[in-house]
Amino acid sequence: MISKKKEQKKEYDKKHYLKNKEPKIKQILEWRENNIERYEETAKKRLNSEKGFMKVLWQSVRASGKHNSFRDFNDFNNHWLKQKNIYGMKCPATGVEMTTKLLFNEKGKFKRCETNISKDRILSSMGYSHQNLIFTSWKYNKAKGDFTPEMARAFLKMVKERYGTDDIR
Repeated sequence: MISKKKEQKKEYDKKHYLKNKEPKIKQILEWRENNIERYEETAKKRLNSEKGFMKVLWQSVRASGKHNSFRDFNDFNNHWLKQKNIYGMKCPATGVEMTTKLLFNEKGKFKRCETNISKDRILSSMGYSHQNLIFTSWKYNKAKGDFTPEMARAFLKMVKERYGTDDIR
């Protein structure tokens, strides 16, 4: 019985939303215009929260055009939470404490923060999947670029040849 009532309410809400969608959007946009400072402040607060930050990353995964095997935001976010459970907020590659700071310049545009969480495809030639996605610091991900495992092996081989070890710090 409860399930049927929930379904009816869900259907009613959907119809109500569709019927009132245009006026509601107009009302929201008008409010934003009249309360721009308040809107920007709450948007920054939301985007700088961990969940808000992860939603921005999720949206960029969806918009990237790369193969994506995550079902939805919750699947993507759970992948992050599993990694966080293992490493905490530390970058698995560098050990640097990762952040969720969406910084804005004076024009309201995003600026990069090198310690921010970045979605990193381990193999750049493959899409986003549970196996291929790891969260690293933005600085590490940028430095890694399209470095392939073959390139990494070649680099380590050169270091070993020149220095007698591949453990240079």
